[in-house]
Amino acid sequence: MMVIHYTGQTAGDDIVRAFGRTKFTVKSKIMRGDKVEMAVEVFSDGVDMPYADAIRALDGVEDLTLIQYNGEYHG
Repeated sequence: MMVIHYTGQTAGDDIVRAFGRTKFTVKSKIMRGDKVEMAVEVFSDGVDMPYADAIRALDGVEDLTLIQYNGEYHG
């Protein structure tokens, strides 16, 4: 899972493009004023994640968090 905080519609479009051929699914998108929090399930087969650095470098992206998620949560 990847949680991305950003501002602006252009940044949102750029984020989607930055995933390239990596398979992903947007799980949620929370919009508060001009700030957006987007949770994305990313299907990655390795530890090399060039899209993470590309997204972090985009204008409008404030931060991103990568979380390992195997489909189960016990809390």
